[in-house]
Amino acid sequence: MIIINRFLNRLKKRALAAGIALSLAMGSISFAMPEIMPLTEVAPGMTGKGYTIIDQSGEIKSFDVEVVGVNGSSSKLASPRILIDLSGEMINATGGIVSGMSGSPVYVDGKLIGAASASFSNVYLDKRVMVTPIEYMLKLWELPDNKNKTQLPQIDLKKIREEAAKKAEEEAKAKEDEQTAGEADVKKESAEDSSKSKEATIEEKPSDAGAADKTYLTKEELEAQKGAAEPEKQAGAPKENDEQDREKAWKMVSGFSGKGVDFLSEKIPGIKLRDAANWNSNAGPATIDYNATLEPGGAVGVAQIVGDYYMGAMGTVTAVDGKRVLAFGHGNTDRGNVNYFMTGADVFSTAHGPLDGMKIGHMTSIIGRVNQDRYDGIAGILGEYPQNVPVILTVNDTDLSNSQTYHSFVAYDEEVVPVLTTAMVYDSMYKTIDRAINGTAKIHFRIRTDMGENGVVERTNMFYSSSDVGKQAVGELNELLNTICTNKDREANIYDVKVDVFIGGQRMTASILSATPDKTEVCAGDKVIFKTTLKPYRQEKVTVDVPYTVPKTQLPGTLNLDLHGGGLVNVAKLLLAQQAGDASLEEDQSVKTEAKIKEMLKTACNNDIVVEPAAAPILTDEQQKAAVKEAIKQSKKLAENGNKSKVDNSKPVEAVQRTATDYVIENVIHTTLKIVEKKEKN
Repeated sequence: MIIINRFLNRLKKRALAAGIALSLAMGSISFAMPEIMPLTEVAPGMTGKGYTIIDQSGEIKSFDVEVVGVNGSSSKLASPRILIDLSGEMINATGGIVSGMSGSPVYVDGKLIGAASASFSNVYLDKRVMVTPIEYMLKLWELPDNKNKTQLPQIDLKKIREEAAKKAEEEAKAKEDEQTAGEADVKKESAEDSSKSKEATIEEKPSDAGAADKTYLTKEELEAQKGAAEPEKQAGAPKENDEQDREKAWKMVSGFSGKGVDFLSEKIPGIKLRDAANWNSNAGPATIDYNATLEPGGAVGVAQIVGDYYMGAMGTVTAVDGKRVLAFGHGNTDRGNVNYFMTGADVFSTAHGPLDGMKIGHMTSIIGRVNQDRYDGIAGILGEYPQNVPVILTVNDTDLSNSQTYHSFVAYDEEVVPVLTTAMVYDSMYKTIDRAINGTAKIHFRIRTDMGENGVVERTNMFYSSSDVGKQAVGELNELLNTICTNKDREANIYDVKVDVFIGGQRMTASILSATPDKTEVCAGDKVIFKTTLKPYRQEKVTVDVPYTVPKTQLPGTLNLDLHGGGLVNVAKLLLAQQAGDASLEEDQSVKTEAKIKEMLKTACNNDIVVEPAAAPILTDEQQKAAVKEAIKQSKKLAENGNKSKVDNSKPVEAVQRTATDYVIENVIHTTLKIVEKKEKN
């Protein structure tokens, strides 16, 4: 009887292997869910087969497994694991289960028991490998899918490609017609096309930031002081038991330089990125496969970015049922209901050591959408594509007159769009200039979103750093994207992000030497022009006109003013406001996101000369009483004059005003104006 059972088991295994091989040969077969073995039937000593791809042949190969036991079969545990040992020719070649094999289907008696998912830390790869039970993975198909349903228009990439191909064909035909029509017409049409295709670019104006006055600090210095005063928060730090599942932490990146990888690692604590130099991806809008099929044991990818930049993970398909796919046997980000790209993958080979290893390969095309990313695996749908945010980055190296443009698509996930977009901008700067990111950078970004004024959030600023200007330059973009994506009233809609950067090694900073007003006695509401002398770094002095309009509510007397760079913050004013318990320093939770964005865009840029009233000096009790009496007296006069004159409906004048320059302004100077009462006309 035992001999007969073994013979039947061998037949089942051969039939399974033959079925998988046949499906590979036919390519277009639609797989159905195989028969499964419930966890309650899995017992120690059972033997079976696992399946995966390990080389460029693309052949799904088998390896031998033996069940050691079930870890955590108690119903109190959300998801037990089956422990197995591995053996066979394939395992000898790979050294065991390596990164990229997660999801490899494991069969016993021709029935699917689950997916190879992880190995233990500091244990040889072919010993005590864990298998995620298939019945827990199947639950992923039944979970709610609320993503990909926002107001954000779904981009039909297939339609875009078809229209692009049609346009190219029409243009080719038109070119032939023009050639037959005559040389003159060809030249005329070419000139028109050239004119239409030119995009507006940002004029290069380098600048810088710094502080020479003790009462003023840069925003970066203030943040550094705040960080030193507060205990460091280890948000997102990996849990101790995460090391047990090595596969889960690894992500693969393409397009990013070493600088970009370091930047990502800083911004996403706990993330582990594979060597960017030895891996690449071809996945992008130009490589969409609308008729892709996947086989159990085949390679598959999940990605958050595709295009010139890529970030994701490669694993193995566990099961396919029509268009539905299960893979990995563990989470990629553990974010639950997600909206990521599903990609095809080619495996070239494997590499391993005693305690670690990985598949070597690349992503080939976008083939669907991953909609569940959980502890027991990932689930996705073939032929369905995630909503995404196109990101277009253009970096201009002003030293070498070199320009590069990068196109990528970020899967629409509010929690990752800000950091991934920022990381790509930072990395594109480094890759384009091909040197340390020091010097002066001018950055202009445009975010198309339904939360901006007229559907656009747009800003231009300049930065200087002798070490890493890139990190400073991307700060405001990250802050604004985070503000949009954390709107408490509704989900954000970001249609695209376009960033233009001009960067050079020259230091474009300047100090204010003097500011002379064209008149020393003025009335409230009058306009003054300050002839302001600047001393740029290692350049000749320049003079700029800085206008300032005195607020109409300004009382007669001496008006103390500060002229300073837009990147500097008056510490004295902040301290006075804190001592007075100024509620404006605390974030108002009732303020709408649109209003927050508007206020952020109003803040001065580093290359602005800001004119604002200086911090009021500390007065004695007698001085305060006298000041109050004078203020009441002047208020009565203003009220009387207001009743006698026509109503003034003009827009109120801001007390803080700014003028843009070609330099990052590093310091602050002080000046005064004498405010006198306006003489009434007879």
